[in-house]
Amino acid sequence: MDLFATNSLKNDLKLLTSLEDGVLLEFCRCALELLRKGASATKGFSGAAKKLGVSVSDIQQMCSALCHTLVEAAREEASEGALGEFFHELGFRAAPRQALLQFYLEHAAEIRSVGVEVPLDYPTYKALDWRLDIQVASRSLRNEAAPSFLLQLSTETSEGKKDSHIMQADYATLLKWESQVALALQEASSTNTCRMIRHLRS
Repeated sequence: MDLFATNSLKNDLKLLTSLEDGVLLEFCRCALELLRKGASATKGFSGAAKKLGVSVSDIQQMCSALCHTLVEAAREEASEGALGEFFHELGFRAAPRQALLQFYLEHAAEIRSVGVEVPLDYPTYKALDWRLDIQVASRSLRNEAAPSFLLQLSTETSEGKKDSHIMQADYATLLKWESQVALALQEASSTNTCRMIRHLRS
């Protein structure tokens, strides 16, 4: 199981973690409707926004974050104990945490069928092998080493087709790649990504 309580997700759920379990369940129902119907489910958010003294966009963001949380739980097929720990890490207190867990267990099958199967099929990562080459002398480089990384990225499709991609980069380029991958992983857990995937399914 691979559930992460990221800082971004904690921030998006911050207001929800302070609510009583009854109010939280209303948000859970709104999140499920958002998952079912997409943007058309946001028409009733204005009333909740007035009650909580926040904007409609704040309500939509919280429901989207809650959607993401429920979908990730379904995707990982997490155990009840692991889910309780995950919700605890997100900041939910005992009673709301139990209410959220019970809501998920009651609707897990629907969440999984609606939210987990993404209609996109990209090759998945299998392995990354690398080698460091250092050029220690040449006519243009007499007293300076020139390190270069040779990388082989192995991927596999859902049909089992394997492929290898050869890349070469210096240290500065490798650092840039690392930064881009870190940003991509952070974005993958954001509510915007969750919203985009939901629209792709609709």
